[in-house]
Amino acid sequence: MKTPSSPRIRPLVGSILCFLFASIAIAKVETWKQEGASAFGKGQSEGVVISDSGRVRLARAIRPTAPMDASRVWDLVRTSDGAIFAATGNEGKVYRRANEAPWTVVLDPDDSQALSLAVTSDGKVFAGTGPSGLLVEVSDPQHPASRPDPKVQYLWDLAVDSKGNLYAATGPTGQLWKRSPDGTWSLLLDSKHPHLLCVAVAPDGSVFAGSDGEGLIYKVEADGKVSVLYDAPQDEVRALFVGPDGAIYAGTAAEAGGSGSSSGSGRSSTSLSPARDDSIASRSNSTGSLVVQKGASPPRDFGDSPSVPGGTASPRPASPGENSVYRIGTDGVPREIFRHKSMIFALAWRDDKLYVGTGPQGTLFEVRDLGRESTPVARVDHGQILALLDDSKEGLILGVGDPGAVLRLDPRHPSSGALTSEILDAKLVSKFGAISWKAETPDGSSISVKVRTGNVGEPDSTWSPWSAEQGSSDSAVAGCPPGRFAQYQVKLTTANPAVTPELRSLSIRYQTANLPPEITKVDVPDVGAADGATRQAKLNLKWDATDPNGDDLSYMLQIRKDGWPDWIKLGEAALTDANYSWDTSTVPDGTYRVRVTASDRPSNAPADALSRERISESFLVDHQAPRVTVSAGNPHPSVSIKDDLTRIVKAAYSLDGGDWVPIFPDDGLFDSPAETIGLPLPDLKPGPHVLMVRAVDAAGNLGTGDLVVDGH
Repeated sequence: MKTPSSPRIRPLVGSILCFLFASIAIAKVETWKQEGASAFGKGQSEGVVISDSGRVRLARAIRPTAPMDASRVWDLVRTSDGAIFAATGNEGKVYRRANEAPWTVVLDPDDSQALSLAVTSDGKVFAGTGPSGLLVEVSDPQHPASRPDPKVQYLWDLAVDSKGNLYAATGPTGQLWKRSPDGTWSLLLDSKHPHLLCVAVAPDGSVFAGSDGEGLIYKVEADGKVSVLYDAPQDEVRALFVGPDGAIYAGTAAEAGGSGSSSGSGRSSTSLSPARDDSIASRSNSTGSLVVQKGASPPRDFGDSPSVPGGTASPRPASPGENSVYRIGTDGVPREIFRHKSMIFALAWRDDKLYVGTGPQGTLFEVRDLGRESTPVARVDHGQILALLDDSKEGLILGVGDPGAVLRLDPRHPSSGALTSEILDAKLVSKFGAISWKAETPDGSSISVKVRTGNVGEPDSTWSPWSAEQGSSDSAVAGCPPGRFAQYQVKLTTANPAVTPELRSLSIRYQTANLPPEITKVDVPDVGAADGATRQAKLNLKWDATDPNGDDLSYMLQIRKDGWPDWIKLGEAALTDANYSWDTSTVPDGTYRVRVTASDRPSNAPADALSRERISESFLVDHQAPRVTVSAGNPHPSVSIKDDLTRIVKAAYSLDGGDWVPIFPDDGLFDSPAETIGLPLPDLKPGPHVLMVRAVDAAGNLGTGDLVVDGH
């Protein structure tokens, strides 16, 4: 909607000053950002609407006109004197209303449906009916009527050109007819489809018609040449509109599972959903001819429908597929500018915006900037928005169904509206700080924000009251205590009903209450369990640490040997990795413990930082080699091996510098720090021989012993 002055985009930043308990330390600052339709759409709106690009604006009210007795309003027209005409079912009546007067019936035919309306430049009003397929001049009290052809049963839509020619999209033979001002009918298009559902006329006299079955848009030029302007992916084109820019706008109404209803692949010649309602059933008698009585709904399917026993037709609800509005420019290039899972029944243009009436949820959409943004501006309490009329006096007029009524979209915005957000779960008790938002606020409009907090997931009496509203930069808002959960409410206001503020994004910064890190375990290699293959000069210390706030952590390591009075720090710099390779050669042998201290100081101020420590199980540091004693024996030498800290894992001997030969304890197992081995030697040559014995402990320390033996 145009505003008196150009809107200004102004980021408004303020601060919510929330008082924090002195005993609660704080962690790093997080940001809860709300942006886009999915984020804002999770909240609760009152008097505001949210576009598909995430713009929050003041809504516009839907106001009823005078009541009428109808099930559906199929079409609307306005005459030059300001009178509004409404074509309705299921009694087939046409109503008229002037100014604020009640609706009066101006046509009550035998047909069950008045489906379409058209008004000529000289003020004549015509209605198309079904199932008799009549064109009735409503503005003439005598109601003269004519029929394009005996086979025509439904005049689904009417259009008129500047010369007073009428055009009728008909069924069930899928024909486009022209009626000259003198009342003569001529056939312009005989399509292969059961129904042509809509018709529109361009300023140059070209006529366009949309079909069911294959979703084709036909073009009939002034010279009678027929071509297909566009083959839509959906199987039914229900609404056509010629925009002020000369482009053709086409809305589809395919059901779920219909040909091309979502993916656009495939085609079907079966007639689907020809009726202008999503709850219309078909009936036929035994001969296949149509039987639609007054008070019954017009048929959905024709030609292929099965025979149904007599009686009133029962509605069959439709499930909409993905449908679209296509814009076909004067260059003939089509472009999808709107898509939604609903059936598109009506199109209208007002204030440089395209309006789209849909069902079965009765939602009115506003499409801006050739499809760059769409907004559900209103939802009616009726099942379908079947007709739209741009009225210069009353604004946008809506014809709806189930039950039938004529409504008006108020062109003015309400003075205020609000969006209450979803609940933020900060996971921990948190302090909520600065709130910032980006918005467009035309003169006379404004945005304000308030917040509340609590410690249960749904707001109740234990939550804090709403804070004072913050409406300007650097405005302090008091009374917001810490809490795990938070919620905001944005209020949009305007003093000028012609304009609305527009919220684009909102962010809340918060700090969770700081909790200390957790160290779940400290792992130190057990040198006593090693195999002695490698000397254990270094120990790879590892630990598992987490922080409930997600803070970055640093670590300090300390060691203490049994008997030492205090802990000794390992290294000088703080560690950032949860592991450390310790060179144990720098300390004496013995039994040790290591203490790991984790701190969240990297993410917090010194006064707020917290730490937690954990002490490992005791472990050994062993640098000493096993003591190996070789003694002469009778008849064989014996070997005694002892270690003060770790078990012996292997031993071997060498005679006279020969190969090393493995030897084993007398009990067959290397399972203790002391082992005894009897060493039977092979027959020795006479003379002295050098016997060397070596042993290795679990820490990889190597000890040796020797003996000179005589051979005999």
